Amino acid sequence: MNLNIINKIMKNFFLFVFMILFFVDVVCAQSDVYLSLSLCATGKRSDIAIEYFTVICKNDNTTRFAKLLKEVIENDLIFSRYFNILQGVPENSELDFKERLLWWEKQGASVLLTGSVSGEDDNIILEVKMFDVITGETIWKQKYKKESLSYRYMAHEVSDEVVRRFTGEIGIARSKIVFVNNGTRFKELYIIDYDGYNLRRLTKDNKINILPKWSPDGEQIIYTSYLYNNPDLFVLSLTKNRRSIISKYQGLNVTGSFSPDGKKILLTLSRGRYPNLYLINTSGEILQRMTDGSCIDTSPSFAPNGQEIVFISDRPGYPQLYIMNIDGGNVRRLTTSGFCDSPVWSPRGDKIAFTMRQARGNYDLYVYDLPTAKITKLTNNQRNNENPTWSPDGRFVAFYSNRSGKGEVYIMAIDGSGIRKLAEVPGSSYTPSWSPVLDR
Repeated sequence: MNLNIINKIMKNFFLFVFMILFFVDVVCAQSDVYLSLSLCATGKRSDIAIEYFTVICKNDNTTRFAKLLKEVIENDLIFSRYFNILQGVPENSELDFKERLLWWEKQGASVLLTGSVSGEDDNIILEVKMFDVITGETIWKQKYKKESLSYRYMAHEVSDEVVRRFTGEIGIARSKIVFVNNGTRFKELYIIDYDGYNLRRLTKDNKINILPKWSPDGEQIIYTSYLYNNPDLFVLSLTKNRRSIISKYQGLNVTGSFSPDGKKILLTLSRGRYPNLYLINTSGEILQRMTDGSCIDTSPSFAPNGQEIVFISDRPGYPQLYIMNIDGGNVRRLTTSGFCDSPVWSPRGDKIAFTMRQARGNYDLYVYDLPTAKITKLTNNQRNNENPTWSPDGRFVAFYSNRSGKGEVYIMAIDGSGIRKLAEVPGSSYTPSWSPVLDR
C-alpha cells in the first residue's frame, strides 16, 4: 500500500511523528474490422473456430511449436473475454475446405482461424488465415517470422490482431507487468508477461526498490530505490538496459506517474517538510509544486487527457480521494466512506480504481465511475487487496493481495469476475504496474 510505504520511509527522516491514519467503444465501423454482430451489438462472446495448425516439412521441432503457438493464441483469446473457442474437426480430417466450413457453421462458429508452421534455421515461421465461415472468404492473412525463443510473442501478435479485427481496439496480449518481489530477501523489480510467463528480474541491488511505474511508451520504468540509502527516484531504460537517478532530494522522492505524453512526472517530495505533490520533467527539474500544506499528499495519477490528476490527501483528517486540474486549481474531493489509497485513472478516462478500508475491515478494491459518481466494490474481505493497475484497454485490473497468506499479484475483469493469480513466484510480490502494449 503506497501510503503505508511512505509512512515507514518518513520515520527515517523526521524527528517527530506525524499523526497519520493508517491508510496508506468497442469500435465497429472501421473498414478493416470484421463485424461480429453478436460481439458488437449485444456484447456477447463470439464463437471462433481454431483448427490444428498444419506443419510444413514435419519434424519434432516444428510439430511442437505448432501445438504451442495454437495453445497460446487460444489462451489469449479466452482471456480477452471476447471469444468462445470451438474445438473439433480431427487433425487428419479428410473433409475438404468447404465441408469443414459447413461443419463449423453447424457448430455456431462465425470465423475460422487456421495456421501453418515451418522452420528456417533458428526461426519459426507462422502463416495464419482467418475465414468467414458463411462465405468462405478470407478476412485476413498474415505471415510472422521470429526466433524460436520468441514464439510466445509471435502468438501474442496473432491474438492481438484477431481482437483488433473484431473490435477495432488493440489487444493486450503483448503487455507486461512489473512488480516488486522479496524472494532474495531484498525488494527487487521483476517483469513478467501479462499471462504469467517469461519472469525476469530487472534489478540486483540487494537494496529496497519499490513502487515501479511504466512510461507511456513502455520503454522506461520509474521507481523509488534506497540504492544510495535515500529514497531516490530512478528511471530504468529497458531499451538501453541502463538506469539513472531522476530525483534525489533529501527525504521522499516517491514514484507517482508519467504524464500521458511521457514528458513529465508527478511524484511526492518531502524535502525536509510535509510530503507534497510536485511536477518534474524527466531530467528531474521541478516544474511546479502542485500542493502546499501540512498534509500528506501522495499517490498521484494522471487522467488520460493529461489535464487532471487524482491523488490521496489526509487533509480531512483521514486519507481521501481528490481530483485537481494540472495547473493546481479546481481541487475537489470524491466522496467515499473509508480510508482510501492508491488511486489510478483508467485508460478510458471514465473510472478511477482505488483501495479503500472500512472501519475494522480489510483493504478492498473499488472503482469510482466518474460520470455517475457510483462506487463499485470489486473484492470482498479476502484479506487485503491493494495497488490496482489497469490493463492497456481498461478492461482488467492487476492488483496485490495476500489472500493466500503471502503477497501475490492477481488479475481480474473490471466487474470483479475471473480472478486469477498471475504466476507462482517465490517470495512475496507487491505493487504491480501494467505496461502499455509493447512492440518487443
